[in-house]
Amino acid sequence: MTTEVDKVSFGATLLVIVAAVVPLLLAPEAGAVLLQQAYSFIADTFGVAYLLGGISAFMLLLWLAFGRYGSVKLGDADDTPDFGTFSWIGMLFCAGVGAGLMYWAAIEWAYYYQSPPFGVEAESVRAAKWASSYGIFHWGPIAWAFYCLPTLAIAYPFYVKKVPSLKFSVSCHHLFKNHKNDYCSRAIDLLFMIALIGGAGSSLGFSTPLIATLISDLTGIAPGFGLEVFVVAFCVVIFAVSVYMGLEKGIKRLSDLNLILALLLLAFVLIAGPTLFLMKTGLNSIGTVLANFIQMSTWTDPFTDSGFVEDWTVFYWAWWVAYGPFVGLFVTRISRGRTFKEVILGMLIYGSLGGALFYLVLGNYSMFLQLSGNLDVLDILNNQDGNLAIVAGFHQLPLGSVAIALFCFVSIIFSATTYDSASYILASTATKEIKPSEDPPRWHRAFWSFTLAVLPITLMYVGGLKVAQTSVLVVSLPILFVFVLMTYSLLQSLEEDHAKAPLR
Repeated sequence: MTTEVDKVSFGATLLVIVAAVVPLLLAPEAGAVLLQQAYSFIADTFGVAYLLGGISAFMLLLWLAFGRYGSVKLGDADDTPDFGTFSWIGMLFCAGVGAGLMYWAAIEWAYYYQSPPFGVEAESVRAAKWASSYGIFHWGPIAWAFYCLPTLAIAYPFYVKKVPSLKFSVSCHHLFKNHKNDYCSRAIDLLFMIALIGGAGSSLGFSTPLIATLISDLTGIAPGFGLEVFVVAFCVVIFAVSVYMGLEKGIKRLSDLNLILALLLLAFVLIAGPTLFLMKTGLNSIGTVLANFIQMSTWTDPFTDSGFVEDWTVFYWAWWVAYGPFVGLFVTRISRGRTFKEVILGMLIYGSLGGALFYLVLGNYSMFLQLSGNLDVLDILNNQDGNLAIVAGFHQLPLGSVAIALFCFVSIIFSATTYDSASYILASTATKEIKPSEDPPRWHRAFWSFTLAVLPITLMYVGGLKVAQTSVLVVSLPILFVFVLMTYSLLQSLEEDHAKAPLR
């Protein structure tokens, strides 16, 4: 049976989860301090490596898309895409962003406005310009480059070399092709599963308090840790059912629905809110990012040492690195029949545009409330929390409760579509062999959907948002070094197979 469980990967991952969760639960304060110390050390020591990795991945993908390898097809010559373009975009976008986007898009500008980059005066006009733009950069092409590179590195050996295994170690197939289950391959897969659980746990750690606050506002239930645990359990049930139903009936339909509802939400805020301000600020924000993309990509802040790069850009790049193998595995599963160029441009363009839309509408609307004096968003953020600031902003809209209900529903579905995808991939990784047309056993997929809930609950118990941010950076560092091996392996395979292909 080709879908037999890989007991070594399965057991090792469970052991790591227990080893991470139990100490944090027994000593939450000491655990939070230790994580923060680890974050500071990694950000200060390896921050430049993350920045260089982002630039390199982006430039390499452009070369692959428009060079001799752009027409390489993921599959046989007569293979056609398994999914239509709309569904393909919906699934890759929902898997890649999650409900964390809903939180950060609406409130991230406020952090930048109060502590802007490049030595700009806080809460000035220039601070507003960067505040409305930097989030688009952080969720833009470099973020999707971290997703796209492992997609190609995994998809090429899976579809072209016919490697019967959907695991992250497949990305290093050229290096390990004669040692399929050796210690190096297993170590890479274990690192991936740790990074995925840490990244997924962090993302739920961001989105769950937001969803709990929204539910509290709609129902009158007092917010607190108990409500947050209920939200996690509710989301787990949704994505457990979805992942149990499989790609076509579960994940595809949920992603299609979520994409439609998210666009409706953005359209409502754009029309019911300050439309002209949103249009003008949005166009200005896009121009700012395009004009300063190189500077923002290479800024290390060597003279002022403000901490902006370490707290934001390095954190985001670490998040994408931790999530990259997961998104790569999932997009591999849905991309048979597409060419390198289609995958690269689809992920870089559609993914970046999707993230930008949320920031341009939700973020700039929240900023308008602050600048116009309609709502003191900064006061609520600083003296209460960002979730309450987001809810208060929606109450300024006509039919505010309806908008909050839609925002809440979209956030829940975003969580579900991300974690049913994550559960699917964890089950695939813990399966010995799997063919392109096969799925892991249903019980296996459902099991990992429940297991994924353990870490976010622990992170919320230990310290909330900051601890969730910290854990992402810690788990991503080993994956960053695997990216180097993965890239080398992909380029060597392409050169070996297509050395005589003409330049286009």
